[in-house]
Amino acid sequence: MDQTVHSFIRRHQLIHPHQTILVAVSGGPDSIALLHFLSSLRDSWHLRIVAVSVDHRLRGEESAEDISYVKQMCEEWQVEFVGTSVDVQSYRKQTGMGTQEAARHLRYEFFKKVMNEEQADGLATGHHGDDQAETMIMQMTRGARPEALQGIPVQRPFGKGKIIRPFLCLSKDQIGQYITKHHIEPRIDASNEDTDYTRNAFRKHVLPFLKEQNPKLNIHMQAMSERMREDQTYIKEQAEKVLEKVQFSSNMDKFVQFSIEDFKTFPLALQRSAFHLILNYLYVNKTEDISYLHEEMFLSLLYDHKPNAEIDLPRGLKAVRAYEDVTISFKEKEEKEAYHLLLPLGGKVELPDGSQVIAERLDRWSEEGKHVFICDSHHVTLPLIVRSRRNGDRMRLRGMNGSKKVKDIFIDQKIPAEFRDTWPLVTDRKGEILWLVGLKKGGECTRNSSGTWLRIKYENNAET
Repeated sequence: MDQTVHSFIRRHQLIHPHQTILVAVSGGPDSIALLHFLSSLRDSWHLRIVAVSVDHRLRGEESAEDISYVKQMCEEWQVEFVGTSVDVQSYRKQTGMGTQEAARHLRYEFFKKVMNEEQADGLATGHHGDDQAETMIMQMTRGARPEALQGIPVQRPFGKGKIIRPFLCLSKDQIGQYITKHHIEPRIDASNEDTDYTRNAFRKHVLPFLKEQNPKLNIHMQAMSERMREDQTYIKEQAEKVLEKVQFSSNMDKFVQFSIEDFKTFPLALQRSAFHLILNYLYVNKTEDISYLHEEMFLSLLYDHKPNAEIDLPRGLKAVRAYEDVTISFKEKEEKEAYHLLLPLGGKVELPDGSQVIAERLDRWSEEGKHVFICDSHHVTLPLIVRSRRNGDRMRLRGMNGSKKVKDIFIDQKIPAEFRDTWPLVTDRKGEILWLVGLKKGGECTRNSSGTWLRIKYENNAET
């Protein structure tokens, strides 16, 4: 066993000579074996080993005895010891966390504090290969995302150093053999047998069967975890290139916007990963309730032929497609109010978005433009009206026989659905639609007319 762990430590560069290593010790078999093993390296590696232990006050006198046991073993093995007691139940009530989550939070806050005080390089925990197998099987059971199936990392940043797990290369049985060999009598936590805890149920009912099928399950699962992490690290690096095509908001209202055409130039695997990187930005890395179903919804939004569509994501996030653009944000869809405004000649009206429509009478022809409409006044029944669209609106287009639905014009012009209900159109008193502003024009327009002309102009200060 010793050689196996030595090789694992060197391969992953978990520990270097002359370092200070904290060891999280509960008094159970795994952590006390780890403390004994790392203590045996002190002289040859010139290490400083410090045991850290926490009494969570969850099992009364029994948990207090656990920390006393750890302290006693540290005195026997001449290891530095730092212990504390925390009130998990009070903290759980204050925060609304579950008991295990609250205990873990307080435990690791204490570890981080000691790490800073002792200027430690690493915090070693006793997670082993069977823990790895349990974790990955649980992850596989709960979700189908490859990035969520990576197991327990061999090491990760923590405080000013890192958390290391030198025993991930070992099975539970190997640790048991080590304890027997060195005549160590660990404390046994009876709650580890309680199958009301999901992990314990997997440990008692699932792992034994799998290990019957493959006695080297822990070795295979550890190898799989390392490969998955390496693969996902590479994919994530490549997916970040996709984000170069994405616009991220720079204000307090977080949103992300991108062109579907640009997004789809990348392989599907990178599109999936980029989607999760976007969600990490919007959710501030709290994406536990995102599943592969949300991925499929997102990809359907990109690949379906519906020009306007939206999907709901957890916690009020929405992804909205408007033709070839997608916007993902927490912004609630605003209710757009209809409007109907009288437009006097020689005057103007202000629309709800702050834009203006101005009308005037001319005695000679004037050039038109996208935002300027000219028509022969003889064919218009005053007064003019500026309003939002209504169901069934149709207009007769210049140079075209018959009429066309306003809805179809919006579709042809690829106007996003969110803008259509407040898009201005100008009518005369009879309801004849003269101008769908900026898009299509109706009304008679004969340059040689001897009469007067109507000139209508649209101004939007946001565009000038």
